[in-house]
Amino acid sequence: MKYLALLFCLLVSIITYSQTTEKTKIYIIGVVHDSSPILNPQMLYEILDSIKPEILLQENDSKQIADYTKEIRPESNEQTATLMYLKKYPKTLNLPFEFEGRNQYRKDNGMVPTDNLTIKMMDSLYQKNALSSTNKIIYEKYINANKTLSDFAKTDIKSLNSLAFETVNRYRQSIQHHELPKISNSEDLFSKKFVTKPNGEKISYRDGYQLWCNFWDLRNNSMAINIIKKATENKGKKIVVLTGVQHKYYLKELLEKYYDGNYTVIEYFN
Repeated sequence: MKYLALLFCLLVSIITYSQTTEKTKIYIIGVVHDSSPILNPQMLYEILDSIKPEILLQENDSKQIADYTKEIRPESNEQTATLMYLKKYPKTLNLPFEFEGRNQYRKDNGMVPTDNLTIKMMDSLYQKNALSSTNKIIYEKYINANKTLSDFAKTDIKSLNSLAFETVNRYRQSIQHHELPKISNSEDLFSKKFVTKPNGEKISYRDGYQLWCNFWDLRNNSMAINIIKKATENKGKKIVVLTGVQHKYYLKELLEKYYDGNYTVIEYFN
């Protein structure tokens, strides 16, 4: 009976704690990385200062965060605005949430530079009218989606954080990562062009581009899981996630998919 009573008291305390503990507030701010009329460091700093987060999560890995102040890039919106914010609020935590070793991982596996080389070849074949009729339709969808995104790029940062932009961006990213591979997988030329990986092995444009497309899902899932971990480790805190605008829709979807009851995602631009 004593054991049951103790267990009951423990259960009540856990439930009471979970009900009274404030959820972590997560603001996902979609940014353009370099200073422009749409967003500059001062504008981003003012957004941060209006939210007043206790934690900043950067689209960097742990090494990049460790080296954060070693190479100052004045045109970087995130870095410059963050340093301004940390100067005013020095107790703020500046933490990574990126896939660890992202850049080297892509190079080592031949995703870079096959990503850009593959799309350039697709465009060249399209301009020469050398794609199959089916692949031509796919590539034209990609061109049109990019044009729509370009129109958004002439607006403002609020528009780039809107549901309208997320809808177009989701469509464009789906084409780039799930439909363009149909072109490289069906046109023979992409299996006959190669790049050399750092270890000396060769990889075809076809295989390298497919790996790059797969990495889009892996990377975003890793970033979302890292955000959730930071939210769990810092219950009740206010977190701002600074990420490229093209990731925002995906991170929101994954935070909803993996929701564990410990956080609330708040839309700053409503």
